[in-house]
Amino acid sequence: MSWVQNANCFLSRFTVHPERREEFTTALNELLEFAGPWYEEGCNFAFHGWARNPNQWVAIASWKSEEILARLRETPEFQDITVRMLDCCAQDMTMEEFSGMKVDRGVFDTYPPGRSEVHLPSGDVGVAFL
Repeated sequence: MSWVQNANCFLSRFTVHPERREEFTTALNELLEFAGPWYEEGCNFAFHGWARNPNQWVAIASWKSEEILARLRETPEFQDITVRMLDCCAQDMTMEEFSGMKVDRGVFDTYPPGRSEVHLPSGDVGVAFL
């Protein structure tokens, strides 16, 4: 069993319009295919799935470094696909950050509560850090 204590973790929640779930899933599959090598290189672990609410998709992940994640976010492919995913959502995607037990709490300074400055919005729907 592996314990992750030397890295941060995030939980993202996308609340999808039921009538746009298929469109969301298509974009999500494109994202997972594109981002696969990034996850192989830079992720300690990742979980992707549906919540109790059948229209809420979640991602839980721990990245080895913020630098790898920042490079992924800067790619045109990631930006395009995530905007398409947000376009299918009924409200802002929320992200909650967690600080590893053996790292400083700087992640909370990097991602303060409120509207994300590292994710592109889709119209009125964006990303909010909790």
